[in-house]
Amino acid sequence: MKFSQFCCANYQYKRYTLDYFLASAQRLGYETIELWASGPHLHLEDFDAARLAELSRSIKARGLKVGCFTPEQCVYAISVSHPDPVYRRRTIDFFNRHIEAAAALDCDRMVVSTGFAYLDVDPEDAFGWCVESFQEIGRKAEAEGVILALEPFTKFTTHICNEASQLVRMLKEVGSKNLTALADTDVIATTGVDTFTTFCSMVGKEKLGHVHFVDGNPGGHLAPGDGALDLDSALNTLKSMDYIGYLGLEILDRRYVMDPEDAMRRSLAWYLERI
Repeated sequence: MKFSQFCCANYQYKRYTLDYFLASAQRLGYETIELWASGPHLHLEDFDAARLAELSRSIKARGLKVGCFTPEQCVYAISVSHPDPVYRRRTIDFFNRHIEAAAALDCDRMVVSTGFAYLDVDPEDAFGWCVESFQEIGRKAEAEGVILALEPFTKFTTHICNEASQLVRMLKEVGSKNLTALADTDVIATTGVDTFTTFCSMVGKEKLGHVHFVDGNPGGHLAPGDGALDLDSALNTLKSMDYIGYLGLEILDRRYVMDPEDAMRRSLAWYLERI
């Protein structure tokens, strides 16, 4: 594993400006960031091509690279599993605009998801809508040179894509070379069907596009070392498969909001001790 694979992320910097986050990542010595595209930092409707170009220059001026671009898709009204075709159309357009933004930031990786799913809708119908939507989104990603990392969610959000078997089926049926899998240590542990090792094994090295590397009890999206997950085992799994992608620090617990830099500092120290 390389130092540059470990990504500082702005999820818990929402009480600070985006410029503060970039300065913090630089201060801590990170080389790569995962950029969460959401208000208050980066709501895409507020960023035209000129502002994105300005942001890209600012990131590069600090010696940083955007390793992964992550549009907000939980709070916003986004779902490709929704029964309403108008809702799905808006979601497809949303992802396509963010693919263009990722390319403008010289980022070749972006997170996508199936979104929230209704429990009273036939899951096979919902699965089919996801496949159709990701086929179109995948064509856009291929045209822009952006790899999509599809993130499973827990059962509290969806039942369409929770575990490795569902994810592998989705990738196969979509059939886009640019659609890959995301392995989230927290989600895998909370779902409780796969271990991190079996999840990665089922997906395979060639289709593992991104990792959210966080601790938990089993959930919580905590900084490494703040929970009970066996992250040493997870890291060894990635080493054994010669994983060359990024590990994004999707730290979400509110305990980090007031001093996110401390969490990022401790996370980096945890990682450096083990590579």
